[in-house]
Amino acid sequence: MLTTIVGERGQITIPKEIRKQLGIQPKTSVELEMTANGLLIRPTITIQLRSFSQDFIDDIISADTLKPGEAEEILKIWKR
Repeated sequence: MLTTIVGERGQITIPKEIRKQLGIQPKTSVELEMTANGLLIRPTITIQLRSFSQDFIDDIISADTLKPGEAEEILKIWKR
């Protein structure tokens, strides 16, 4: 087990070996969660969003091989 000290402003330093194991680099966002066993700290998951042009979206829709109404039926089943 490793220990660290809480600074005057409430900051802690995550030891280098733990940062390396978790892939935490400077400016990495972490999530804090209170559990029955104490404080859990873990890196957050970041998903990069992409922007698509209307032409690209129209191409995808026109290439859709589902019959009319099939998408809605699939979504009804999926959302159960």
